[in-house]
Amino acid sequence: MENEEKTTLTEEVTTNEPQNHEKQKAQPHYGPKNVNFLIKEMALVGEVGTEDVWKWLAAGWSDLKANSAISTSYAALFIILGLIISFGFYFLGWPYLILPSLSGFLLVGPAVGIGFYEISRRHAAGEKVTLLTAVTAARHNKLGIFGFGVALTFVFQVWLRLSFTVFALNFPGIMPEWSIILMRAISLEGVYFGISIALVGFVFATGIFFVGAFSMPMMLDRKSMLLPSLITSAFAVAHNRNAMILWAAIIVVFTGIGLITAGIGLIITLPLIGHATWHAYKQVMSGDLPNGEIHPTGNLAATE
Repeated sequence: MENEEKTTLTEEVTTNEPQNHEKQKAQPHYGPKNVNFLIKEMALVGEVGTEDVWKWLAAGWSDLKANSAISTSYAALFIILGLIISFGFYFLGWPYLILPSLSGFLLVGPAVGIGFYEISRRHAAGEKVTLLTAVTAARHNKLGIFGFGVALTFVFQVWLRLSFTVFALNFPGIMPEWSIILMRAISLEGVYFGISIALVGFVFATGIFFVGAFSMPMMLDRKSMLLPSLITSAFAVAHNRNAMILWAAIIVVFTGIGLITAGIGLIITLPLIGHATWHAYKQVMSGDLPNGEIHPTGNLAATE
């Protein structure tokens, strides 16, 4: 009788142990519940709300004020480069490429922001911040960051070609000169052209925003590889769609303000967006990797 009771007790313990183990494994590590992550980096993503967007802007403004000379100087480098490209198109007889190239600034924004991310990272860590460290920030993850930069350059080239194609389809047999564009802007063809180019630009900008919202700061901060960073960024944007829709709208408005002021406003709006993006990344990607794995976060000083 005693042996039978022991056998029964042993079977109950054996049966219960896997159940307890399964309960522990069923608990989500971080972020959304009941999600089978495609890659381990997706476990880093947490949830944010629209109210957090204003906190990112406030933190970005604080970084801008604390590093105003360096941040504005870094922004000025890209503004000057944009002006050189625009004048180059004009003197080469390609003025029709100026507007697409300026609007394409939104597409290459993630690559431009790398210096602002480094400034914010160093400022938070109490490290020395210089213009040189901002310009050379890509050295922390050369393969991933330069790879993304090359990809954005290719997308920018495709955007320019598509812009010219859309113009040709709406104005067949007409050279894309400013005088013709302005003269026909209020015509039916001009309206169709505006709608068409806006739709194409929206598709391009949306795709870049998904993969580029957090991938560049993630590659800088965690030294992660290119593809996992792009996938994680897209997942983070989709998972926090309400906050990210608001954030995308703010980026478009601030960039537009900078562009319509002949680039002068970008000296302020560009650093503000860049620094705020870093704080957005730090909040959204605040989780931990599964199984105790870590990225080399915080060890960037050793690579200098």
